[in-house]
Order: sequence, then structure tokens, then C-alpha cells
Amino acid sequence: MTDRLHDALARAAGRITPSPAPVTEILRSGRARRTRRRALTGVAACALTCALAGALALTSDQRGPAGPPRVQFGAAPPPPVAGQLSQVVGSGVLDGADWSVTLTYYPVVPADYAPGERTAGSLVCLRTAFEGRVTSPYGDCAGVKGPTDTGPIGMYGQHTLPNGADLFVAQPAANVATATMSFGNAAPTTATTVTIPGTAFTAYVIPVPAASHQSALDEYDTEHHPVGHQNL
Repeated sequence: MTDRLHDALARAAGRITPSPAPVTEILRSGRARRTRRRALTGVAACALTCALAGALALTSDQRGPAGPPRVQFGAAPPPPVAGQLSQVVGSGVLDGADWSVTLTYYPVVPADYAPGERTAGSLVCLRTAFEGRVTSPYGDCAGVKGPTDTGPIGMYGQHTLPNGADLFVAQPAANVATATMSFGNAAPTTATTVTIPGTAFTAYVIPVPAASHQSALDEYDTEHHPVGHQNL
């Protein structure tokens, strides 16, 4: 009987789900801005890959006395590239300023993209615009091997706009249909994922007012079943 009990406990232990990423420690360390392109001025790198399906990796900040760093806006959008596919992830007015985020797939890496930086044969980018001006010609980009490459999945991060507000951007797992961010001092905000047709590239964006206090992020599938939760 003792041997059977020992074996049962061992099998049960193997099914225990690992604890989520240490987001509390990440929050204490300050904001890390999401980027996959070293040439992007004013944005720090932030790339956390989900260890399990539905697990979340998030970045946020605590504003210091000097305030958060500012993203540099004012670059011109890139010229169209043959075969590129784009989808607006979200747009609106945040703390009195217009904003938008666009997800774009380039089948061939544009010749003027980060000269000298080596990437895969194709490119997928999230480009943020504020009051009609973009952060950089291409935005936050990742080299991919084609339209069905799932490499960008599990990328989460936050951009601070010049007015002090933030845009929380995510490229979640394929089963995520919506995401809801809860705040300690405001009503929750829900975003719907957007996919570039014919590709595996999906994203969502949640606007975060400057005076808000983020408390949690929950992701749901098409049946509104929870697939990920993280306290902020």
C-alpha cells in the first residue's frame, strides 16, 4: 500500500502546473518598453515568452519623481511594400490625444529597415502613432519565416505616450479572443484581438489613462472561457 501511495503522489506531482512568471518583481524593476528593434529610439526592450499555453508575461512601471521616459514621435510612415498586409489593431482618443496601433506583415524585409540588422526573410511590425505621428517608420518589429510563423506569440509590453498615458500592446496565443484589464480607480477596459487575414499574426491593444492604477489582466477564448490571468 505504501508503494502504491508513493507512486500516486509522484504521478500527481508531475501534473502540477508551474507558478506564473514573477510579474511582481518585474513591476518593481520599472517599465520595460516593448521592442524587437534595437534602432528604435526611446523604447527599451521587453520580450517575455509564455512558458505554458494561456500563461501571461506582462510588463508595467512605477512612475518616479521625474516621470516616465518619453517615446520619440515624429517619424514618417514607411512607403508601401509589394505584398504587405496591414490591419488596424486599435485607435481612439486617450487623455485628449489621438492614437492608433497598426499590425503589418512584410513578406520581404524592406531595404530601408534597420540597415545592417539581420532578420529572417519576412517581418511583422506593430506601429504606434500619436496625433498622426509614428514612433518610427516600422515600429516594433520581429523577423519571421513566413505568414504562419508563431514566433511573435507571447510578446507583451507597454508604450508611454508623450501625454503620459500608456498603450498596453500584446501578441497573445492564438486561442485568445478578448482581454480585459482591470483598474483600481476606473472601470475595466476590454479589447478584442485582431488578426491579419491569411496569417498567424494577431494582436490587441488596451489604452491606459495616465492617472489609472492597473490591477489585473484576464484573457478569454471565443467562448469567454478564461485562458490567462495575471495580477498587475
